[in-house]
Amino acid sequence: MPFIVSDISYVDLNFCNTPKAIATGVYGGDAGVILIDPGPGSCIDTLTGLLQAQGIRVSDVQTILITHIHLDHAGATGLLVRENPKIRVYVHDKGAPHVIDPSKLVNSANQLWGVEGVARLWGQVIPVPQENLHILGEHDRIATGGHIFDVRYTPGHASHHVSYFDEGSGIVWAGDTAGLRFTSQTFTLPPTPPPDIDLEAWGDSIAKLRAWGPEIVFITHFGPYGNVPDHLDDLERSIAAAAEISWRALQTDLPDDAKYEQFKKDIAAYIRAAKISESEIAPLEHVGPLEFNWRGLVRYWKKRGI
Repeated sequence: MPFIVSDISYVDLNFCNTPKAIATGVYGGDAGVILIDPGPGSCIDTLTGLLQAQGIRVSDVQTILITHIHLDHAGATGLLVRENPKIRVYVHDKGAPHVIDPSKLVNSANQLWGVEGVARLWGQVIPVPQENLHILGEHDRIATGGHIFDVRYTPGHASHHVSYFDEGSGIVWAGDTAGLRFTSQTFTLPPTPPPDIDLEAWGDSIAKLRAWGPEIVFITHFGPYGNVPDHLDDLERSIAAAAEISWRALQTDLPDDAKYEQFKKDIAAYIRAAKISESEIAPLEHVGPLEFNWRGLVRYWKKRGI
């Protein structure tokens, strides 16, 4: 369990037997354990085992902070609450109904991966009782586990996304709003799956992250990074690049499948130009598959009449 500062660490859930795919943030300490984005139900045994190795039991968990309700971030929440009904779960207002009743979320996932694929990739997803939820809005300030978090609504990747800033440590827990990154080299990619990618809102959300002046940005895929302004600069460039690459493919007269192949080819060239190795970018196929990124961007452009 690598420590970031003091009693704040994270665990690698080794999703799909792949390191650096999904991380869960962990606050230890006597005031109560906090988890940020506990990951999918398929990784629940890995999560609890890694916590136990550090002397943390599920019964010690006081709080779960959810950046957004996608299954790779929050799918295990109900399982943890079932084991420890005292856990308080923080989630944005737009995501809360799907935590209380995840059936639509699971059905949507079934459309993408099939029932067997969802069971294999994401595991069991069960409801969280409404009484365990603390509903977040545009801006909140919460105190839990001996820490104070400033909370901002940060859509773009998802319409129900929030980010948490711990001023005491200088860490912003940004979920997917701060993109995907798998290497110490400053190179990011935007996760753009359907249904509600909004690139303009995403730009506003990045500005909110900047305004906090964080010393460290923590992203679920994957881990903590310093030099936050450079990281966010690169993310803005990569969002613009992905938007341009997808738009350019859509302007061709190629069949739909060939348009996607062109998008995939150009994204691969973008990655190669940054001199990122295949081994470093390997987690991308599990947490940011290009087919889904393409679908989300196509949906974005179609909403704008393109």
